[in-house]
Amino acid sequence: MHTTTTTDGDVSDDETLLRDLEQRARDVDGPADHYGVLNVARSASADDVRDAYRRLSRLFHPDRHQSAERRQWAQQQFHLIQRAYEVLGSPAARAAYDVLGDEGVPLARTAVGHKIETARDLQARFEREARRRRVEDIEQLVQSRSEAVATVSCVGGLRRAAPQQLALSHSFAAALGDSATAVVAAHMFSRGGRGGGNVTATVRRPLGASAWASLAAPLLPPHVLTLEAGRQLRGDAYASARVTQAPRRAPAATLTLSRMLTASAAAALTVRTGSQYAWAEPPAAAEPSGVALSLTAKHGARGDFHVEAAAGRQQSHVTAKYTHAVDARLALVAGATVTASARGLHDVACRVGLRAAVSDWTTAGWRVDFGLASGVVATLHVRRLGHRLRLPLVLAPGLDLGVVAAAALAPLAVALAVNTAVLAPRRRRLVRQRLAELRDEQLAQLHRLKRRAEEAARLMAPQAERSQRAARAAAGLVIERALYGDLPFATAAQNSNGVAAALDAAAASLAALAHADEPRACDVTVPLAALVAGDQLVIAAGASKRFLPGFYDPAFGAPKALFVRYSFRGAVHEAVVRDDEALAIPLKAHSITA
Repeated sequence: MHTTTTTDGDVSDDETLLRDLEQRARDVDGPADHYGVLNVARSASADDVRDAYRRLSRLFHPDRHQSAERRQWAQQQFHLIQRAYEVLGSPAARAAYDVLGDEGVPLARTAVGHKIETARDLQARFEREARRRRVEDIEQLVQSRSEAVATVSCVGGLRRAAPQQLALSHSFAAALGDSATAVVAAHMFSRGGRGGGNVTATVRRPLGASAWASLAAPLLPPHVLTLEAGRQLRGDAYASARVTQAPRRAPAATLTLSRMLTASAAAALTVRTGSQYAWAEPPAAAEPSGVALSLTAKHGARGDFHVEAAAGRQQSHVTAKYTHAVDARLALVAGATVTASARGLHDVACRVGLRAAVSDWTTAGWRVDFGLASGVVATLHVRRLGHRLRLPLVLAPGLDLGVVAAAALAPLAVALAVNTAVLAPRRRRLVRQRLAELRDEQLAQLHRLKRRAEEAARLMAPQAERSQRAARAAAGLVIERALYGDLPFATAAQNSNGVAAALDAAAASLAALAHADEPRACDVTVPLAALVAGDQLVIAAGASKRFLPGFYDPAFGAPKALFVRYSFRGAVHEAVVRDDEALAIPLKAHSITA
């Protein structure tokens, strides 16, 4: 019997399994997988879908059964088959279902009048609808964003702590019609007894399916207009531009080109011209004209890094940052930046910190930045949905390794120890407790699902008996035994030695038969036999086999497999495949007859 195992310090696998099972629990009484019901692959042609529908509808048509009880059973299964064909038999409905699921099928009615649309056009339409729905879902959760930054000087101890700078910003977004969005943002800052602020209004509008543009203008002086635009290019590339125009100042522009190099790596090129803060009095030197090249990529299953090199007229820098996920809730961050100019080295700064998920919507972190010229600054930051709070604490004006050790190494060591000894075991215990509760809840559904499968098997029995009787007489394909559920088998490794491969396959199938536990596996011999056509049986990949007629899930939450023992032309064959794998028999490689 399969159980879920994870390492002692990692609960991410259990948490992933829990999310999957909770979704499965919600789907128990929900719509079935239409591809699984018809037993066709997701790449099946329209003819394949139609043939599968005709074959199954003949088998379960209510008029083929005499008793009222059997007609009622057949009607239930026939309804599932009809519904699956209504969706997959229509190109528009199928495109909507592939992207949005059953909820998107009603949208296909709006595509009826568009006769010139190809299948690719329909797919693109429903993908855009899926993106729009995701954006709407996020906007329902977060309509406003805010950030508060309070910089405190702790040089000389906490008793002498004094505020240095305070910055606040808040924005609110609202839809303007079906496409445009308006954002009103306010910000203010105070430093050394002086401060300022402004209110900015932004209108953002999509330009087709792959581009957007926005225009922002402040309500108070200085009146600096900001125009931004972005566009998705071909070949996983993206371009964005930002132009600011202040009164009596030259415009400043930023152009960024990014591209996915691999599935887990992206590169970006940024070119800046003019001072990005030319409106300030006096003009600030931040982000002057220059060019920057960056690379972001994943490193293994738990790490990711970012490297950037920038060259500018006033100064240049090289930055590297690495993030390592300790588990699903805790990550460590480390980085370094070297800044220089034509006059020499300006600063060498490093940072270390951690980021923890306090809840599903809240993250908190602690970071320590230290450098030769920038001193030591520790920052506490909290983020919940679109709201951020940052509290930078200036601990030393210059580099002090003792302060760095106290502010960085000690908190990191304590956090890791607490996470390893207390938090991770507690999360693991809670997750596994919820897994057990969820499986217990499914026991109430098991009897109903089992009865439905048994009813379908009884309806299929006459067809299976006739088919198998004819196959035995002609030495054709005969299903001798079939089991589906929690079968303890291991997929045989690829082996160029045919004898060794056959022995491995036989050992796996014998283990499945010997250890199959009735409550964790069900007999599906009759349903498979009824699906045999022309001495062939094909089960499509991509969908769980629990949606096939006569099948059900006897082991909720466990990985499942299908074992089949069959005879063909006097030889005995055996095959074991995973739940989402395809099965095509007869196959010579399945033979176990010497």
